[in-house]
Amino acid sequence: MATDDLAEALELRDELLMACREVLLQVGTRQSSSLVAAIDALLDLDDEASPGSQR
Repeated sequence: MATDDLAEALELRDELLMACREVLLQVGTRQSSSLVAAIDALLDLDDEASPGSQR
């Protein structure tokens, strides 16, 4: 049960990160580009840690 809760929490976090990423891409500043890169790196790390996950 705790594993299910963790998986759901991570899925919700990923959805929030993706929504933030989309907004940041529209801003178009150097700072927003840096944040997009950080989000991408975080999501890539998650994918490496759990190869079966979908982004």
